[in-house]
Amino acid sequence: MKLSLIGAGNLGKQLYRVLQHAPKVELIQWMDRSSNETSTPEGIQLIHHLSAIAEVDCYLLAVSDDSIESLSELLPKQALVIHTAGGRPLAQIKKQERKGVFYPIQSFSSSRIIDFSKISIGIEASKSSDQAFLFNLAHELKANPIYLDSRKRLALHLAAVFTNNFTNHLLLHAEEICRSYDLSFDLLKPLLRETIDKLEELAPKKAQTGPAIRNDITTLNSHRKLLENQDLLSLYNQITNSIQKNSKNEL
Repeated sequence: MKLSLIGAGNLGKQLYRVLQHAPKVELIQWMDRSSNETSTPEGIQLIHHLSAIAEVDCYLLAVSDDSIESLSELLPKQALVIHTAGGRPLAQIKKQERKGVFYPIQSFSSSRIIDFSKISIGIEASKSSDQAFLFNLAHELKANPIYLDSRKRLALHLAAVFTNNFTNHLLLHAEEICRSYDLSFDLLKPLLRETIDKLEELAPKKAQTGPAIRNDITTLNSHRKLLENQDLLSLYNQITNSIQKNSKNEL
């Protein structure tokens, strides 16, 4: 099947890398508005605007969530159009009858190469034949396809925000605390690895440790005194209270 990739952000770059090596996918074009080149080093045509888009069997949109609807409106009505957003429904694509979602359940950063064989891809389509195609496409990328309707995909995306985005934000604060006291953030990396590794054996509720669940008032108050930033103190108190409330619910 002939496919065009639209978008060259963090996800778009990762998809380009794996799509060009997929033996049963013929990647015709890649839309990268930031590039001045006319082709990639691998010989794939680069375009900078949808006015230059070729007619292909399938268009894969790796773009911002808010751009999905407007960009899909500019694509041929008869084509299969796929978006990659976990937080947007299948119906975000309005013009085409053939529509799908291809949601890689992973965080993508420009400096990291993702091994698609280690991730799952949430798939949904308006037609069973197109859903089968998306499952095959995931297999071509060596990923694990899983069917997720729009409601379940949104819920998983929310869980992913807690898992990745919120966790990373907390680590940013941890790094700032270390820096303030001339400590290396590297000292916490073994702890972070253990936090993740033990989830292979324990559910998050069983894995919870720390002064909040122990109700160690002296330590909690000592931490609070260190937190001069009121926003960070409020965040500390909210998470502490949430841990303690959740613990009581287990009793």
